[in-house]
Amino acid sequence: MNIKAIRLDQFRPYVLPVALLLGSLFHVFCARLQFITPYLIFLILFMTLCDMDVRDVRIKPLHIWLILFQTGAALGLYFILRPFNQVIAQGTLMGILAPVAVSSTVIAVILGARMANMITYTILNYIVLALTAPLIFTFAGDTADITFLVSAWLIIKRVAPIIVFPLIAALLCQRFFPKIRKGIVRFRNVPFYLWAFALTLVFGQTIEFIIHQNRSGIPAILIMTLISLLECILLFSVGRWIGNKYGDRVGGGQALGQKNTLLAIWMTQMYLYPMASIVPATYVLWQNIWNSWQLWRVRAAGKVYQAQLPDATK
Repeated sequence: MNIKAIRLDQFRPYVLPVALLLGSLFHVFCARLQFITPYLIFLILFMTLCDMDVRDVRIKPLHIWLILFQTGAALGLYFILRPFNQVIAQGTLMGILAPVAVSSTVIAVILGARMANMITYTILNYIVLALTAPLIFTFAGDTADITFLVSAWLIIKRVAPIIVFPLIAALLCQRFFPKIRKGIVRFRNVPFYLWAFALTLVFGQTIEFIIHQNRSGIPAILIMTLISLLECILLFSVGRWIGNKYGDRVGGGQALGQKNTLLAIWMTQMYLYPMASIVPATYVLWQNIWNSWQLWRVRAAGKVYQAQLPDATK
């Protein structure tokens, strides 16, 4: 058992609130560092996927139902809300369509989820997103002045380096460079803190964007904040319900509810109305409150979870 890792884990419930606070306080500085966000996302995904053994990937009905609900709910709510307000519809879409957080496996295992289920869903979710996002953005985004194929290709060129390439690089590293992969896995805590740093930057960028909006946009901001809360409740609840059907209640909830809001915010600002990113940006508040409370409850109960984590020396 790694004592240093355990001590670092004790700070996990407080890392994300601090990241959000720093982003709020230093939003001007964060806005200037926007160009490094894609590189951070790539590095986070690559290091996290290196820590996942593809031999544990076993697609089960649990994963299929989670994917179907996520995609169906995202598109259904988008088409329902689009006639009323396109920005709110896009925000609602991205709040649900956002993929599972790359740190979800570690946190889910801490809470008692099955690691194999989380690994499988994480890899499957990013593959599905890489295949469907270009199609979804062509009709949900502002691409009326170009053809469908051109729009899809432009989006693929921007999405692939962020989602697909880290997956390919991690698989190649596991297959042909096991020693390098072993060295990367030894620093399994790093992606979580890199994610917190990246979240600070993106949340600060969102705050900077909101500040420069005129007062007429405040009602929409409040509505999207409420929508993100309702989405958080819906996704964790449905995920836990589906997971309970297949013997992994915690895993289902974390897989469906714990979002990579960092990637969702970036994709929204890149391909949709920037203001729509308020939904995934505020979603992280509710998600963080729920996860922090769960982590605190597990720590208070004194449960031992480190033994469930994969051995970095293998």
